[in-house]
Amino acid sequence: MPLNETQSSNTDKNAPSPQPINQEKNISRRTVLRKLAVGSAALAGCSVLPNKWTTPIIEFGSLPAHATTSGELKEVLESVIADNTSEATPQQAEGKKVVAATAEAAPQATSAAGTGTFSLVFQQTVMPCASCGIWFNSARLVVKHSSGTFTSSQSGSLLIKKTRGSGSFYADMSSIPASATIHKATLIMSLNTHEGIANSDNQSVIKVYDKPSGNYVRTITAAHDIKGRGYSKSNPNVPIDFTNYAKQMHGK
Repeated sequence: MPLNETQSSNTDKNAPSPQPINQEKNISRRTVLRKLAVGSAALAGCSVLPNKWTTPIIEFGSLPAHATTSGELKEVLESVIADNTSEATPQQAEGKKVVAATAEAAPQATSAAGTGTFSLVFQQTVMPCASCGIWFNSARLVVKHSSGTFTSSQSGSLLIKKTRGSGSFYADMSSIPASATIHKATLIMSLNTHEGIANSDNQSVIKVYDKPSGNYVRTITAAHDIKGRGYSKSNPNVPIDFTNYAKQMHGK
C-alpha cells in the first residue's frame, strides 16, 4: 500500500467525530436562547411596572436564620416578598393610617367621669382681709333624677381660707340607677352662725375642682353666690348648683 494512503487512513481514524461537535453547538444554542428568553421576560416585567413607586404597607421583613445557609433561601425570599405585598389600594392603606392616628389622638376621659363619685375640693383664691375666710358647719347634696331623689350629708367643720387650706366634700352617687337622668343637683352648704363669713366680706372668691382629676368645676363668690343672694349668719343655708358636674359624674 502506498505511504500516502496509509497516512490518510491513520488521519481519518484519529480525527474527532462530527457528532459531539454538533451536540456542543446545540447546547450553546440552547443556553443563548434561554438567556434571551430570561432577558425578554425581564423586559416584559419592566413594561408593567407602575410609573410611581408606592411604599408597601409592611416596610421591613426578616429571614429565618436557617434560610441564609440552606437551599430554601429562594423559597423564603419569595414568601417574604409575597407577605410584604398588599392588595390594598394606596387610598385604603392611607385610610388605615388615619384610623390608627385618630385612635391614638383620642382624648382621655376625666378620671372620675361616669363613676358616680361626687368629690370636690374648695380653694379660696381671693381673701380680701385677714379674717375673710368662709366657714361652713355642714353640707348636704340633693340630686333630683328621673327615678327619685338622692341625698348625702356631710357634717363637721368645713373652713375654706387661703391661709389655712382647702375644704372638701364627698358623696357616693353609685346608688342612682344607671338609666336615670339627672335633673338637678344642689349642694346646700350651711354657714357657721358665729364666724361663717365676715360682715364686710363681699369679695372672697372660691374655686371648686374635681378632687380625683383636679379639673376645674366652677367658682363661688361672696358677691354673687353668698352675700349677693342674701345669705348670712342669720340665713346660713347657701345652695350651690352642681347639676352639670353631677351629670358628668353620673355619666348621663
